Amino acid sequence: MKIKHRYNSAQRQHYLLEAHYSFKLKPRLLYVGSLDKHGGWREEPHAHDFFEMVFITDGHGTAIIGESEHELSRGDILIYNAGISHYERSRMDDPMEACFIAYDKLEITDLPPNWLLPSSYGCFFPAGDMYGIFDRLFSSLLREFERKERFYMEIAQNMSRTLLMYLFRLINKTENAENLLDSGRILDTVINYIDLHYTHEITLEDLARECYANKYYLSHLFSRVRGESIGKYIQRRRLCEAKRLLAETDNSVRKIAEAVGFPDNSYFCRVFKKETGVTPLTFRAGERKNADK
Repeated sequence: MKIKHRYNSAQRQHYLLEAHYSFKLKPRLLYVGSLDKHGGWREEPHAHDFFEMVFITDGHGTAIIGESEHELSRGDILIYNAGISHYERSRMDDPMEACFIAYDKLEITDLPPNWLLPSSYGCFFPAGDMYGIFDRLFSSLLREFERKERFYMEIAQNMSRTLLMYLFRLINKTENAENLLDSGRILDTVINYIDLHYTHEITLEDLARECYANKYYLSHLFSRVRGESIGKYIQRRRLCEAKRLLAETDNSVRKIAEAVGFPDNSYFCRVFKKETGVTPLTFRAGERKNADK
């Protein structure tokens, strides 16, 4: 990983932003930078005690937030609340590039410190028609720190505040502000339920009953905020555990398939190869080979 232009600032900025629910921001810009991730590179899972935003500017890759995977491409935005376990990896054939910014002292009513949204699993948003705005703001921020002309720190603080406001605008276009808290709690309930029951059959009706929500609304909400369908998340959760069992145990493929919620072994093998590009046994052999190095 090549990191460019990471800078610190001790200044605080205080301001109020009023929407459909009350919250107060007192952010301190910690750092801003850009990075190039070469093909095949990946981070180790980690978490911060501050809030971080990542903006994908080119290439393709994957973000792993908890047990959920998100395919990334140009224009995607990742939001990592404090304490969220995450890491990213780049595609071999199309290396991913990104800009990032981090804030401390971020306080929003009814949320833990350095949380921007009410989800303990992070969030994923496509910038859509706001791509140009984020691209220009990040470029201007990096340029200020490169040149370090007079008042550059004050200008950077104001730009970082503007960037945060545009991020709120994007979020409000994606999710109505007055429903944001309830939506976050619903999604947390869904993911907690899946993580506890993924080894068994899970229906949309089961999840809707657990959340006291309409199943169609729940399906739409999950896809819109998480960037993937509920069914896709369940499948990824099962495959994640299958990979662990293949790497760490000598259990048969059939036994592992059943253990993670795939009663049909043939279907499991097809899904596994479609997602990873290799069969379960080939995956196991590769993991064992890497462990012996």
